[in-house]
Amino acid sequence: MVGRGLARLGGLCGLLYVLLMVPAYVVGYPDAPTPTSGAEDVVGYFGASPDTFVLANGVLAVFSTFFFLWFLGALYGVLRRAEGEEVGLSSAALAGGTLFMVLSCAGYAAEVAYPAAVLRFENFAPGAQPAFTSLVLSAWLYHFCQVGASVMVTATSLVALGAGVLPRWLALVGFVVALLTLLHFLLPLLGAIVGLLWVALVSALMLLGSGSTSAPRHLAR
Repeated sequence: MVGRGLARLGGLCGLLYVLLMVPAYVVGYPDAPTPTSGAEDVVGYFGASPDTFVLANGVLAVFSTFFFLWFLGALYGVLRRAEGEEVGLSSAALAGGTLFMVLSCAGYAAEVAYPAAVLRFENFAPGAQPAFTSLVLSAWLYHFCQVGASVMVTATSLVALGAGVLPRWLALVGFVVALLTLLHFLLPLLGAIVGLLWVALVSALMLLGSGSTSAPRHLAR
């Protein structure tokens, strides 16, 4: 009963994480400006009101991080129980999810650094160069964070196939998601969105009780 309750809590937190991330993608993502974008385009990426950008990509990201960590802990518990004594993949999922969130937080901070400085310091001189640096740094942090997401999704899919802890179709979809997140540096928006959708699907199944918390198959026999 405790394991089932934790899985449902994790599912709820995962859905809240996804919902809180939606405004960030509505406002923009750092790969949106092209290599030929001018100074006005890059500075304009942050919008006419820096308050809105900092709220969507900074303040809400703080809360989304909180909920993702609860989701990750619950997911690890579900996978660990499904593995039984054959521990390994659940730890890989935990490590991948941790790497994903650590580098994501670094990316959030890098992306909001420019508009946050505009808001906080009266003597800050807005200009194109710090905006360029902010976007490039945050973009590459997001590329690297998706390596962790790819590992988390792959490990979860492998456990799902071996132990039946999640539907088989989700495991097969997970391998496609893992590839797209790994290729985030080529397909940034697509890679990020499919990763969010995967978290939403897994969270919904955990919330509905589809993530089995019973004994692993080899022990049940």
